[in-house]
Amino acid sequence: NIIKDTAIREKLAYRDFAILYRTNAQSRIFEEFMRKMNIPYRVYGGISFFQRKEIKDILAYFKVVVNPDDDESLKRIINYPLRGIGKTTVTKIESLALHNDLSLWQVLNSGPALKQHFNSGTLKKLFGFVQMIREFREKMEEMEAFDIAYTIASSTGIMKELVADKSPEGISRYENLEELLNGIRDFTESSEGEEEVTLSSYLQTVSLYTDADTKDDENKDHVTIMTVHSAKGLEFRYVFVAGMEEDL
Repeated sequence: NIIKDTAIREKLAYRDFAILYRTNAQSRIFEEFMRKMNIPYRVYGGISFFQRKEIKDILAYFKVVVNPDDDESLKRIINYPLRGIGKTTVTKIESLALHNDLSLWQVLNSGPALKQHFNSGTLKKLFGFVQMIREFREKMEEMEAFDIAYTIASSTGIMKELVADKSPEGISRYENLEELLNGIRDFTESSEGEEEVTLSSYLQTVSLYTDADTKDDENKDHVTIMTVHSAKGLEFRYVFVAGMEEDL
């Protein structure tokens, strides 16, 4: 690793190094590598890849498909993309879960009991959501990580919604989703020949990245990762510029 070797050889701190790229979506591969190498880093002028909303949304879908009893993830996706399941409905489902010592998913699968609390229009939306998750879970049993991940991203409407947003922010969000799928493809292909590459095994790997994001790290000595645009006026001893290729 050039950064580690150079830091040791020249007695430099990690803050003497920076990695620059054009778009924020490119941070994913550097963040993953830094964590694997145990090198502290910060994304300057932006949010860590795995803390971006669109990434947390699709990961929540993956988590619910693998484990439907994950209440926090289910709450995040039950009405995303919008499917007419409002806050009042979700609050009522949470209340039923609390009073009956059940997960939200168990409440949604309670059949006749659910009909006592919601009108036919709301029930139709809830059952539609449940059926979608059930179908993903069935497909997960016969698909590798990338195939089921792509199916979820496209079938839920998340990909369509991000593609439709032509604003700079929308384009960036779609690029981030594409990059996540690229990472899952790399994970799937690099693991071939080993044990089966499932969506569950991918989530176990990515949890190492998301867990690190939630820790309160006071370490001020870190490699800086950022776009070229954000680097204006800053100085570093060593700078790596990535993705210097046509069309990027």
